[in-house]
Amino acid sequence: MQLFPQLDKDRTFFKVQDFLYNAYPEIKRRAGSWGDYSSPPVDDMPKAPSYGNSSERRMIEHALYGSAVYAVHYAIKHCSATSQIIIKCRYFEELSNSKVKARIGYSGNDAYYSRLKSACAEFADCLEPACNYYGVPEEIIPDLHVYQKQETIRK
Repeated sequence: MQLFPQLDKDRTFFKVQDFLYNAYPEIKRRAGSWGDYSSPPVDDMPKAPSYGNSSERRMIEHALYGSAVYAVHYAIKHCSATSQIIIKCRYFEELSNSKVKARIGYSGNDAYYSRLKSACAEFADCLEPACNYYGVPEEIIPDLHVYQKQETIRK
């Protein structure tokens, strides 16, 4: 029996890749969407009271998504040097696999893909405490780890 669950590197890789290609660009957009925070217009005509403050809600959302962007960059910064290069080149600069391999000095596909999966697992490891540090809710950035199922055999 294992003390810690075994990480499924392949499924974690696909989950991290999906996050960096699909969810992270949306997080960046929502962090930069300032909206209109002007004062509400004052008019002396009677009207029903409004509940809630849409400007306040947008500012809170902006702050949460801004914290998520900081958490992602903080996580990358705390990965190993090779993992940082792989993640930045592959997912942010969108370089081809051959260009990333050349940048890190790998020539074979097997070694590169193994290192790419390790970099994604390392990013997932660093992202979890970064989200805790920046107070990012799990609704915005979920845990990207995928663990193997434990099979118990009863006799």
